Amino acid sequence: MKFTLANILTLVRLFLAPLFLVFLLTGSPWSITTAVILFIIGAFTDYLDGYIARRMGESSEQGAFLDPLADKILTTSAFIGFYFLDLMPLWMLIVIVVRDFGTTLLRTISSSAFPLRTSVSAKWKTFVQMGFIVYTLALLWAAEASPSEAIRTFGRSWLYSDVTYYCILAITLFTLWTFIQYIIVNPGLLKRGSQN
Repeated sequence: MKFTLANILTLVRLFLAPLFLVFLLTGSPWSITTAVILFIIGAFTDYLDGYIARRMGESSEQGAFLDPLADKILTTSAFIGFYFLDLMPLWMLIVIVVRDFGTTLLRTISSSAFPLRTSVSAKWKTFVQMGFIVYTLALLWAAEASPSEAIRTFGRSWLYSDVTYYCILAITLFTLWTFIQYIIVNPGLLKRGSQN
């Protein structure tokens, strides 16, 4: 692997993901604050490594594979944390994890003669997931780490509200739809499977 600046930032994101989950599940005010900061740093490296790769001509096959993988590991860490915090049911977590890592597996086993294309909706999926995670982490910080009782009450009321639940439901369904789109833009997947 070529250790370009862009690839190093991607590896940083991979390293931050498990740390973020540990701090998130520790549950103390300081650890939740740390988890929020780590996720924001991780999300920023997602933008920064792509920007650097384009500006400095550091695009590579390794980067093209590792960048979305790092995104999925970071977002999956957050959704695992949300499950253990009773913010989402297990079936939603399973749908998101199977979709995200299923497409990664398909991309890994595909040959160079059969390159897989990413749909536009799949690119939006990561953006929407990141946005929801930031929203939820902000509410979690307000509910558990804010020094103000009024803010803590506000945070808890919204964190476990129907609004938050239906947001994660919509994201789960959208994530599932992006997998269907993935099949649509790669029709060779079905043809290839029927030949095996």
